[in-house]
Amino acid sequence: MRRWRTMFQWFGRLQIMHKIILIFLPLIFIPLFISGYLSSYNFSQSTIQNMEQSALDESKLIVSQLDSIISNAENSANFIATDINRIIVSSPEQRDSIQELRFRRQIQSKLSTDLILFPDVDSAIFIDRNNHIHTSYSRINEHEQKVFDSGMIEQVIQAGSYGINRWFRMEQRNFMVSDSTIPVLTLGKVVIDVDSGNKLGTLFINVKETTFSSFLGADKNQDISKAYLLVDSNENIISSSNPEYLLEPFDYLEVKRPLTFLNEPYSEIVNRAHGREFITVYPYDRMGWSLVNMNPMTALKSMISHNVWMTVAIGLVCLLLALLGITLLSKIIVNPLLQLAKSMRRVKDGDLSVTAAIRTQDEMGLLASVFNLMIDRIKQLIVTVENEQRRKREYELALMHAQIKPHFLYNTLDTIYVLTDMDRMDEARDTTKALADFYRIVLSKGYEIITLEEEMKIVNDYLSIMQVRYPHILQYDIAIPDELKGVNIPKLSLQPLAENAIYHGLKTKDSSGFIRIRARSDREQVIIEVEDNGVGMSPQLVSRITDFKEDPAKRKSIGIFSVHERLKLYFGDIYGIHIESKEGRGTTVKLILPNNYNKGEHYV
Repeated sequence: MRRWRTMFQWFGRLQIMHKIILIFLPLIFIPLFISGYLSSYNFSQSTIQNMEQSALDESKLIVSQLDSIISNAENSANFIATDINRIIVSSPEQRDSIQELRFRRQIQSKLSTDLILFPDVDSAIFIDRNNHIHTSYSRINEHEQKVFDSGMIEQVIQAGSYGINRWFRMEQRNFMVSDSTIPVLTLGKVVIDVDSGNKLGTLFINVKETTFSSFLGADKNQDISKAYLLVDSNENIISSSNPEYLLEPFDYLEVKRPLTFLNEPYSEIVNRAHGREFITVYPYDRMGWSLVNMNPMTALKSMISHNVWMTVAIGLVCLLLALLGITLLSKIIVNPLLQLAKSMRRVKDGDLSVTAAIRTQDEMGLLASVFNLMIDRIKQLIVTVENEQRRKREYELALMHAQIKPHFLYNTLDTIYVLTDMDRMDEARDTTKALADFYRIVLSKGYEIITLEEEMKIVNDYLSIMQVRYPHILQYDIAIPDELKGVNIPKLSLQPLAENAIYHGLKTKDSSGFIRIRARSDREQVIIEVEDNGVGMSPQLVSRITDFKEDPAKRKSIGIFSVHERLKLYFGDIYGIHIESKEGRGTTVKLILPNNYNKGEHYV
């Protein structure tokens, strides 16, 4: 805490220009830093999203090409099987050696000729029911007989009848291939006589791995190396531009977090031995394969780093310009402020004759203008307050004089004497106590604003004295709710109203009367009613009494006017006195106060 206090004291001793610089530097630097960070983050995320979208689009195109190759291979198998069926049906079932040689050449010719229509297919092999091997290529090596031990023929037969294709995995073998150094993807199909339904043999179609890898090669696009791999359902790499990966398990790539080959495309960043890579997996459901795109993150990091340095450079330039602007702005603002501060110091010393010079029409000019206006308002307010205080004191003094008139004191003392002479000691004692309490509160110094409970004590003491003096004409009742006893009210606000009710309402009445005092709350106001059943007043008289702007010499009730003005001075113009009266029936004087219980007290 002491360290913070010391720092604040040090900051308070700085010049305004230095304070502005110290405050605005963080306000400039922090947003620039956050902006640079968010820009770098958004750039990296946008680049990754673009990479992902680009990889997905290219993968979709590659999968379409794969599907085209697979479809061509299946179409070629159906086409060749139909031609073989025609050749076999048109040839005699029992053939001599010359016919057999002609038959074999015819089959080979048909195989090689049909493949011209399907350039994606490398070779075709037909094995007839006599286990004779017919190929589209002329060089048949000594390993061709391995097909009978490989189980491939049996797997094709088990796959089903005519029209069912059996795909074998990508493999490198030395039989039933035109080039034993290149792995092939093989399709097997049973050739059946369409008329008799008899099995005529087994047809195999080979597609070289190079057919797939020709459009899976590594590519250079905006300095980002991209490579594609084909992975089968067993997670073995069946095609790749890198021969090192070919026919190896996917784990051979040393991906430290295993990929999940799902049925929908997805992307993620993985770690490899030589660095991080962005990998996209696109499924090819027809064959149960997955097309894997691999992008190293090195080029992406280089692009992000370049963007970061560009952002830093721009931020430094903006910071420098901001500093220059702050310095210039400080000089423009500080000088007028210093002049205004000098004027304010003179006002602080009590000189209200000072004025601030207005040199500009901007906020500083407005500030100087408001300062001058404030000085004028202060002068006017001082005069107004002095007048109001003088008026308030005049009203209070007039009211005090009215309450301590000698005839009231003399009459009360005479009453006490008569009561004592009549041996009515209890009444004399109570009257003496009421008179003492009345003058103790009225003449005591202290609060000008008292609680409603204390004001009711004054009224009660006064009415008890008056009831002893005029027992045949006066009865009274006071009822104040407990929740309103703490409401604030100017001292001696109700007693003048009670006095008017006695002298102007009840004394001129032939019969006995009463005074009833009640209080109630109405939202934010408290209404106190002083009601009597005296002679009442005409509307004209009520109007003259409540015309508080009338010439003082013509006022009908100084007490009511004094109470009304004091209420307005203390609480505002919306508060005061309201009179309702009917001739012969009585008068009700309503005193309206703010409901300000527990909102503070006013001192002299």
